Amino acid sequence: MKKLIGIILGTALLFSTSAHSDGMIGIKVGVGDLEATKAAYTAGSNSYAAETRSKDHEYGAVFAELNIPTVDGLSLGFEIIPFTATIMLDNEKEAQTGAEISDYRTLYGQYMYSMANGGIYVKAGYSMGDIGAVSQTGTSSTTSKTVVNSQSDSLEGPMIGLGFQSSEFGDGFVARAEATYTEFDDVSVTTTSNGSTSVKKTASAELTTFSVSLAKTF
Repeated sequence: MKKLIGIILGTALLFSTSAHSDGMIGIKVGVGDLEATKAAYTAGSNSYAAETRSKDHEYGAVFAELNIPTVDGLSLGFEIIPFTATIMLDNEKEAQTGAEISDYRTLYGQYMYSMANGGIYVKAGYSMGDIGAVSQTGTSSTTSKTVVNSQSDSLEGPMIGLGFQSSEFGDGFVARAEATYTEFDDVSVTTTSNGSTSVKKTASAELTTFSVSLAKTF
């Protein structure tokens, strides 16, 4: 919570000290659906087929945007999810291997098509999150503890989005409804597995979000 408050206050200070630019800060809540595909791989004498799974979850974010005065309707924005998420690499009863994603942020450009009661906007940018060290919590009765030799340290990829913004309804506040799609680059981890000392496991992922937000213009 302290981190969230600090981001909001810091962004507000940035815009309040800028005499020549207009912008906004806001808070967003929504749901994201992550679909991940694990590539096929071989470990020891065992071969594992490719597999796709999806997971949806609620999330919250804060964002700030700065209008570009030379192009009407164009703005630059930055969004961050100030919470961590855990991704699991397997789902054994006693041994679970996974890592935390933190500081997930997006830098984007946005263009607003103004209408009588608000506007429709399109956005495009690049998203990135930090992947923590892969670790294993516990050891099953049939599987030895996994040793990680190397791993990807970031989850990143291009983002596109479409949204609607209401007209101002008092004291500079506006509301938004938005959908985004992000296609992440492949991530991989090389570990011991089934007697093999080096097995590379690779996965790709796509993230779709639907959100609503409340923002204040400056």
